[in-house]
This record gives sequence, C-alpha cells and structure tokens, in this order.
Amino acid sequence: MSRNARRGWLVATATMMAICVFAIWQSLLLSLTDRLGPGPGFFSFWLSLLGVLFAGLLILDVWRKPVIESDETLFPRGESAFRVLIIIGAVAGATLLMGWVGFELAMLVFIAVLTFALGERRWYAIGLFAIAGSFGVYYVFTRWLDVLLPPGPWAA
Repeated sequence: MSRNARRGWLVATATMMAICVFAIWQSLLLSLTDRLGPGPGFFSFWLSLLGVLFAGLLILDVWRKPVIESDETLFPRGESAFRVLIIIGAVAGATLLMGWVGFELAMLVFIAVLTFALGERRWYAIGLFAIAGSFGVYYVFTRWLDVLLPPGPWAA
C-alpha cells in the first residue's frame, strides 16, 4: 500500500469512526427500550457500536500493512474520476428530486445511473435492477414494514 493510499484509508476510516461515536452519543440521548421492546435509540446505538468496532479493526489492519513507495496518487484520474463524479451527481440529484417526484421515480433514475456508472451495459439488467430497487423496495417498506417514504405526486 502506498503512503498516499494508507493516509487516505486512515483519514476515511477515522472519519467514519467519529461519525459512529457521534451517533452513539445521540442514540444514548434516546431510550434504548420501551414497554414494547426496543426503543428509538436501540438500533442506532448497536449499529453505531458495530461501526466503531469495524472501523477500529480496519484502522489496525491498514496500520499493520507495510508501506510501499509508489507514485500512485490519492485521487482517481481519467475514467475512474469521471465515474466518481457521476455517482456523486446521482446521489445529489436523487436527494433533490425525492421531494418532488417521490421515492420510486427518484430511486429508479438513481439506480439506473448508478448501475450504468459501475459498468453494467445490458439495458434489461439495468432496468430490472432499477425497477426492483425502486418500486419493490418502496412496496416492501411502505406496505410490510410501515415505514414512511416520500410518495410521488400521484399518491393519494
């Protein structure tokens, strides 16, 4: 692992660990249990605790790997950088569109763009994955799990 790659992994993992520690602190402000079972802070507490544990293990793993001198850069170049920009733009676009067009359509476009950006070129695979990941997930979360997701403008 090059010195730049090692530094990038350490910074990213330490940032993730800090976010998880913050989430633990915030979840402890909520009740971990209530009279029916797990409270509002239960899952966020345990998931954040797992995040801290895994981030710590990853930091130890990266720290133990030998440093190899290389001219490798920290940031991607060329087609890889273009893919990263497409993915960041797709995340931002889905976030902005979700309130206007709802979860289903925003995720349909996001998943299609993401799948294409990650290298899939078969239109039927992109379409099937996007439909299952948008309409299927919306149906499961709203009907079976009673989780509110942003509906489209046609919803009653």
